[in-house]
Amino acid sequence: TEEVACSDPDKCMAFCNNKSGCTNIAYPLMVLRLLPKGLRGLMLAALLAALMSSLTSILNSASSIMTLDIWHQFRKKASQSELMIVGRVTVLVLIALSILWLPILQQTQGGRFWFYMQSVKSYLIPPLCMMFLLGLFWNRTTEQGVFWGLMLSTIVGVVRMTLDFTFLAPPCGSNEVDTRPEIISKVDFLHFAIILALISTIVMVVISLFTQPRPEKKLHRLTWWTRNDEAEPELTDNEDEEVHTSFIKRGEDPKTMQIQENDQTNGNEKTGFERLKTSFKNWVCGIDEDAKQTLTAQELQELRRRMTSLEESSKMKIILNVSAIFITILTIVLLVYFA
Repeated sequence: TEEVACSDPDKCMAFCNNKSGCTNIAYPLMVLRLLPKGLRGLMLAALLAALMSSLTSILNSASSIMTLDIWHQFRKKASQSELMIVGRVTVLVLIALSILWLPILQQTQGGRFWFYMQSVKSYLIPPLCMMFLLGLFWNRTTEQGVFWGLMLSTIVGVVRMTLDFTFLAPPCGSNEVDTRPEIISKVDFLHFAIILALISTIVMVVISLFTQPRPEKKLHRLTWWTRNDEAEPELTDNEDEEVHTSFIKRGEDPKTMQIQENDQTNGNEKTGFERLKTSFKNWVCGIDEDAKQTLTAQELQELRRRMTSLEESSKMKIILNVSAIFITILTIVLLVYFA
């Protein structure tokens, strides 16, 4: 307890190299000193698995946004190899930025990682949450309302986050005077999250009311109230979920589509070194040149219907409902017991 609950900045600096406190080492010390050898390894494996899962999901999402939403705007005819390389480079850049961000993390929130993580989420996540809820439960939500609501609330959140990084709180237990602006010292980041959610909701609702609503024929099976509609939503041109045009070659039959990589070089004309270089590049980028698939328009429509279907068997409904109730009760019991 002397290490984790240290109150003197000098002692905390000696224990964990952090004057603000040693709460970051509480869980690792508990695992190392209280658990037996077998459970230590199991806990380490679970922590690493959770860490890898979180990192891969974030990095994959970021690389997808970069390749599909940003890079494609500048390179509309980019090949699959180019997109895969852009995605890999994006991941490497994000990893480098995360390493360079560590000194800032050490300074903000007194080096307390949990508070830092929750504060950053409070500045950025509430608008996204309100966007999802409005789009799910309010059919009148429009694209313009969501876009400008996200833009305004993101600016507000980034400004607050910048102020937090600029005006640092004095170390806990020190006699230093808190000179931060009252908007930071008096408004906790959790309270700011509520304020930011209200701002984003108001902006999205007001702009949505003054813009053209989405036709009902395009809302089938997209919201909570239309989730059980039998009709498929009508897609606009930019919402067509067919495969990217750079991967599609149309044959004689306009109703069929063949998915393959546009490669202008014939594999038989390549030298041994060129084939080896191409194979290595495809292995690094995760490209399978032999993977081709021909689908008709009806098959694509049926594939999309199955992917977006909410149909479940009676057996699966019972299993999911029972599991959800059990997990909810277990969570409440654990929270009450350990609180």
